[in-house]
Amino acid sequence: MTTPAPTLAERVSIMETLLDTILPTLATKADAQAEFAAVRAEIAEVRIDIARLEGKVDATNERLEGKIDATNERLEGKMEAANERLEGKIDAANDRLEGKIDGMGNHLLIKVAGLIFAASAIVIAVVKYF
Repeated sequence: MTTPAPTLAERVSIMETLLDTILPTLATKADAQAEFAAVRAEIAEVRIDIARLEGKVDATNERLEGKIDATNERLEGKMEAANERLEGKIDAANDRLEGKIDGMGNHLLIKVAGLIFAASAIVIAVVKYF
């Protein structure tokens, strides 16, 4: 069994019911304007907050750059001082080693001279013996 098609009056009645149900939920022009004004006010507040944050970020950045520069200078000074101390220690060790090497060379020279003297004495003795 098929349902008979609604009459024109029934269809108009259904449409009126739908309109009566939907129309009260739709926003009016005044509602939309009030909502847009509220959104604009929130956007303005957000812009102000962003500007404040940008200022704080800039100030923090400047403070950190100053601290980094000061730390860098302090560390460079410490590195230079450490370098000078190490160079001094290396120079002192080098001087000590050179002194020891010179002393060993002189000692070796004396021993070689002694050996040469002894060898020449032996040669002279052998020559006299023969």
